[in-house]
Amino acid sequence: MISPCLYKPGALKMAAAFSLSALFSVLFSFAVAEPVFRTIDIGHARLNVAEWLPADSRDELILALPGSGGDYSRYQRLAPLLAEAGYHTIVINQRGIMGSSGGLEGLTLSDLAADAIAIADSLRAEKFHMMGWAFGNRTARMLATEYPDRVASLTLIAAGGLVPALTEPGELSRLLGEKDLPLAEKIRLARRTLFSPSTDDSLLQDYALNLRYWPDARRAQRNANLNTPVERWSAGGEGPILMVMGEDDLTAPVENGHLMKQRHSRRLELVIIPEAGHAVGLEKPYEVLAAIVGFLARNQAH
Repeated sequence: MISPCLYKPGALKMAAAFSLSALFSVLFSFAVAEPVFRTIDIGHARLNVAEWLPADSRDELILALPGSGGDYSRYQRLAPLLAEAGYHTIVINQRGIMGSSGGLEGLTLSDLAADAIAIADSLRAEKFHMMGWAFGNRTARMLATEYPDRVASLTLIAAGGLVPALTEPGELSRLLGEKDLPLAEKIRLARRTLFSPSTDDSLLQDYALNLRYWPDARRAQRNANLNTPVERWSAGGEGPILMVMGEDDLTAPVENGHLMKQRHSRRLELVIIPEAGHAVGLEKPYEVLAAIVGFLARNQAH
């Protein structure tokens, strides 16, 4: 659902936006959710990836990065839909996650971006679509900055980094770092930090029951961010950018999107999804899909 405060579309255009996400929910309701896993040796590291293959051409490749210390499962509702829409989608489990190896000390966002480029090289993908969710948006922006000729488009989901979070200090760290938290407390913290107040309790319970994070990887990524000045990555290169933000996101407030739109208005599309938080792709996968597919169609790699 495209935010009227950004695009000010007429009634017909708004109806089309509503209809598109509804249409996708019908067409892609049988998308295969389970990916194929494989490990790619990039020399200095071995990275586990989750891969969803389209039925036809694999020319349009998406490389996607999850949030801090997280694995492919953040994309478990969105990635199969992207594959059904014709996009070869690979989510990279970064160093220290799900068996991925590689040094975790002294990293920068440039190092993590180079890992993703090495994956693209191993696939012989000269040009591809880059995607980053939550913390992954920072590495994705770094990659688009340092390898502009390789990136056809840049999609940022729940992208923070410029505006402070509105959560209480330590809430997200407790949720991700304390494995022995009671289920009720996990659900409470997930509601506070990741999900909209409007999101159904069943989705939060499923998230809390299956929550998996890798603290060493999360620490390494946090340090990589601290080791990289924000002005080096925030612009995300000079190519086309889509930002998809949850209207109720307290961890990456929508002001991040408004600020980026002010700075890069001509090349940046901002879509705000109502009744969604930081986990917008889990909460509203068809609305997110509609925004992404339209954007990628306008910015094909091949």
